[in-house]
Order: sequence, then structure tokens, then C-alpha cells
Amino acid sequence: MDNSVNMVEIFQMFQAQYSQVDKLWNYFGVVSLAVAGFTIGNEKATRTIKEPIAIVIGYLAFCVGNYTALIYSHKFLVVLANRYNEKACSYALNHLKVITVERVSVFYILVVITFTLTILVVSYSRLKLKQHDEG
Repeated sequence: MDNSVNMVEIFQMFQAQYSQVDKLWNYFGVVSLAVAGFTIGNEKATRTIKEPIAIVIGYLAFCVGNYTALIYSHKFLVVLANRYNEKACSYALNHLKVITVERVSVFYILVVITFTLTILVVSYSRLKLKQHDEG
């Protein structure tokens, strides 16, 4: 019986941790879309190259903090899933499948690079077009 209680507790911890990881992903998505939308949709954000560079620096600072929290949280999620799966074997229960930390890292970094390049390319293109129209 004690083993079952531990398994239930581990599963509850997994669910709580999954919720925390999900919140970190949501913050990342909202901030990424807001930054890109603001930069692309607002010409005042790209009057000179200084504005988009400052925006990108702020975005990258957020991403470093968010990534750190996300990876630590995801590592704990993997540990909980592994502990649950060890106990679930005894009862022929389904296993919890969690994406590896490495895959999460690759995806996260690719998204950050994509958003950063999009912001810089759109800003640079807008500045070049403005210079062309004025010149």
C-alpha cells in the first residue's frame, strides 16, 4: 500500500510540475509574440537601428532567464516521470513520456534565433526602405 501512495504522490507532483513548465512555455510564447508584434507592427520601434537592437537585447535577457527556469523545471519533470515509470512497471500502468531536455533546448534556441532574426531583418529592411524613400 505504501508503494501505491508513493506512486500517487509522484504522479501528483508530476502534474503540478507539468503545470509549472506549461506556464513557463506560455510566458515565453506571449513575450516572443508581443516583442515581434510590437517591433514589426510599430514603425516607431524601428526609427533607427538602436531601437530594434535594444528590443532584441531585452528579449534575449528575458529568454536567458526563462530558459534557465524552464530547463531546471523540465529536468525535474523528467526525474518525476522516471520515478513514476519505475513504480508503474509493477502495476502494468502506462508510462509517462516526456521530451528530453536536449530536444527542449534545441527547440527553444531555434525559436529564439528565429524571432531575433525576424526582428532584425524586418527592422533593417524597414530602415533601408525609409532611406531609399528619403534619398
